Amino acid sequence: MNRKGQALVEFILIIPVLIFLLFIIFDFGTIFSNKNSLSSISNDIVDMYKNGDSKTDISNNYKDIEIDISKYKSKYTKISIEKDIKLVTPGIGRILPNPFPIKIERIINDA
Repeated sequence: MNRKGQALVEFILIIPVLIFLLFIIFDFGTIFSNKNSLSSISNDIVDMYKNGDSKTDISNNYKDIEIDISKYKSKYTKISIEKDIKLVTPGIGRILPNPFPIKIERIINDA
């Protein structure tokens, strides 16, 4: 009895699921990598703001990132950084928004 044909059919049935899982792993890796990168960039932006750089100067250094600097309450400043990540997994738009927004907010003391 030859079982090679059965193994081939099982492999063909399971390969789309494996490829889909690999795409999902890639997308989540991209999301987490970009979130860590934005967190690091937020530290640089806070340092630039504390050194007296204007919002325009800061935005010119980071062109692909939306930066919003606004007053928060009376003695704090809120710095919001946002970037959209395009997901590559087909059909993931039913679960997650595509492009996926990543947002980092920092609140610093003006004193």
